[in-house]
Amino acid sequence: MRRMRHNPGVARTTHASTEGSGGARYRERLNIKRPWTLFAPLSVCALLAGWIALSAANVQAEYYSLLIYALANMIVFTDALDFGLRLYVHRRHTAVATELGRGEMSQLSIDLAAARRDGTGAVTVRPYAIVASIFNLEDHLEEFMERLQPYRDHVWLISDGSTDNTGKRLRQAGWRCLDDDVNRHKPGALRRLLTALPARIETVMVIDPDVRICGRHEGSAVELERVVADLQQSGAAAACPRVAIERDGFLGRFQALEYTLAFVVGRRSLADFGVTSGVSIYRRDALEHALAQHSLSIYAEDLENAVILLRDGERIYYDGRLVVSTEGPDSLRHWFSQRVGWYYGLIRVYTQRFHELWRIGRRAPFAMYNFIAYMGVLGLGLHLLRIVSAALLLVSAAAILDNLFVFDLLPNGAAINPVYFAGAVGSYLTLGALALFMVVPKSERAYIAPIVPVYFLYVLMHIAPITVGFGNWVALQLWGRRLYRDHYQSHEDGPAFPIKRPSSSASALRAPAASP
Repeated sequence: MRRMRHNPGVARTTHASTEGSGGARYRERLNIKRPWTLFAPLSVCALLAGWIALSAANVQAEYYSLLIYALANMIVFTDALDFGLRLYVHRRHTAVATELGRGEMSQLSIDLAAARRDGTGAVTVRPYAIVASIFNLEDHLEEFMERLQPYRDHVWLISDGSTDNTGKRLRQAGWRCLDDDVNRHKPGALRRLLTALPARIETVMVIDPDVRICGRHEGSAVELERVVADLQQSGAAAACPRVAIERDGFLGRFQALEYTLAFVVGRRSLADFGVTSGVSIYRRDALEHALAQHSLSIYAEDLENAVILLRDGERIYYDGRLVVSTEGPDSLRHWFSQRVGWYYGLIRVYTQRFHELWRIGRRAPFAMYNFIAYMGVLGLGLHLLRIVSAALLLVSAAAILDNLFVFDLLPNGAAINPVYFAGAVGSYLTLGALALFMVVPKSERAYIAPIVPVYFLYVLMHIAPITVGFGNWVALQLWGRRLYRDHYQSHEDGPAFPIKRPSSSASALRAPAASP
């Protein structure tokens, strides 16, 4: 089964009594408690504090360089500044919120009450569909149907060139499933499926086959139909829900915090200049417009949708009241391959659509920060400095071990100093603790807390797949082949997919204006 990308909903409308054995197993995983939940992070914190103290005590002043310390801690400093800035701008975006309660308002990127065409808050849902592209899902079909059973009347599927009996079994079970012999991949398959939807459907929820729909008893603050109705009344092109990682294994804890920061801090800060994920709700005509100009590459396909829509003056907001969960990679190999694909997709879209990103940035100061300064300068332009920063930290970590165990293998010098790594870990521990209590929901803190002390190591690990992803793009431009073949689309070996652009600005889709 295809796993979801970053790209990372819908919510259950039934009660717990309607869930089958799969739902019960999921709740059982959520309720697992272990006695070392608090002991582990406290022990690691004590160990890190000891490292910092012992290393600092053995450092001589002449071997310390403030410049090298700043370079080594570049990742820490930029992440901390970005974290603080995004929390601040989110507060500014929602400072004048009126109708919604404070709890709901904190989960949105805009003042949704002001964006509604009628200020009554009434929920009147017009026809909508939940759509998904599926491929060779036969082995997981029972679980897939169970997850979507509460929404069966709204679900429309396309079997994207499956070579097993996925489409046949779905139709036999009474599901709407368009069975295509052509494997178009997700963007192309969705474009094909939209042509088969009844004309009365005006809102489309795009999901991936491995997502789990969370109801109010599973983390969502409201039901799906409220979120759909709010989008319909706002006139925005799309709304992005919060995507959470299902609790499964040690690696899942790191991904849970990563996704929380990406959505609750990252997307929530973007007001109505948001970026869609693999699970998002679209105005139907907006999605049709985006896919008509899409490269149809599976890499960063959600980012490309957002760029097309924002370029044409559309609005996209984040609605964290709705939560969906997805399976994270269950092995380091799969995790590495997934991240390589993400960052290859980022540089592909960024280079092919830079002028459009620049146009988006000119619309608002924080849009300029997010799409140009953060994604372009920090994410792409300064990546070599991030590699240097990671290298200095690794050498510093080796110096800590050398000092602790008195190996005396490393020479003393300004570039080899235990304080650099100890300071970075200590600073990121502070940042992680702030995030744990400021943005992580209370119900998830006990699950995430054990990895907070070592989350910085997980951040450093990303340097490797990011570098390979960027390297794949460079290799394709120079030699027509990749350095590493990830699992997304193994045959997509062309240097670039063609970009379809509107013939004139007059042909661009115009969003209906929302009343103040």
